[in-house]
Amino acid sequence: MKYKVLALKEMDPLGHKILEQIGAEVLTAPETASEEEILDLIAKNQVDAIYSRTDKVDRAMMDASPRLKVVAKQGVGLDNIDVDYATARRIPVVWAPGGNANAVAEHTILLMLMCAIRFRYVDEEMREGDFGVRYHLKNTWELKGQTLGLLGCGHIGQTVAKIAANGFGMTIIGSDPHPPMDPIVPIHIMSQEEVLAKADFVSLHMPSLPSTIHSITYKQFQLMKKTAFFINCARGNVVVEQDLIRALKDGTIAGAGLDVFEQEPLPLSSELFTMENVVLTPHTAASTNQSVRNCTYLACQGMVDALLGHQRISNQANRF
Repeated sequence: MKYKVLALKEMDPLGHKILEQIGAEVLTAPETASEEEILDLIAKNQVDAIYSRTDKVDRAMMDASPRLKVVAKQGVGLDNIDVDYATARRIPVVWAPGGNANAVAEHTILLMLMCAIRFRYVDEEMREGDFGVRYHLKNTWELKGQTLGLLGCGHIGQTVAKIAANGFGMTIIGSDPHPPMDPIVPIHIMSQEEVLAKADFVSLHMPSLPSTIHSITYKQFQLMKKTAFFINCARGNVVVEQDLIRALKDGTIAGAGLDVFEQEPLPLSSELFTMENVVLTPHTAASTNQSVRNCTYLACQGMVDALLGHQRISNQANRF
């Protein structure tokens, strides 16, 4: 084989097919491999590419193979990759912009609906034999006529807005330091404080950056309506999780739907597991068949360009 690609998680068969066409061999790290074992795999095989989903790719991993030509991310968040070091090493980092936008947007709507109808509470009551829960159920809502507040109005945020506005008749407001010039549907742009104060559902769509990490604190939750719900399908470390737990416990906000967490996997000791007003999913928003294939295709397209030495590399996230 001309090239060796180390996949830190099992790659979709589509990726294998694309890479085999250029004579690349895909090696898959064992599910339980430690950092040391992965470094050893990289060094022993002198891989030409590293393919990651959520696993970190740091400078030690890049230095373990002088032959390394590209790092690929099956997704859009690059916080698990040391992009600055890759750029300093002139190693292209490729990703899958837009590949999972619809899947994450639909998952966001799912969590909104589950919060609105108090799904967890109703499900638990029914499983315990209380079919009559419907007669004393209170504080459930339809999405129609509600206000959705977006914290971040990029591709995913806009896709959420489109579904919410066209499918449910919601009013869309949003805050973004770089608001879209031509959004998919009208979004009333305002300050973050105004969005938090006016929204019935606040949906986070901000990347994990030095400027955003832990930027959502108890202070932000205090600005929200007591009847409002907080949704996060973006990155867990943008939120101070203990502050969110405090806001959920003391009634500062009505509830939350969470797909991402400060620490993943979410520790079983977390109070979030015990809360009736919280819906949890294990970072699965982008795990649909279509999303996985879309992201695999885009990431592998960039890898192929880099491995073949093309001057223009598709879906390159860094520049040098």
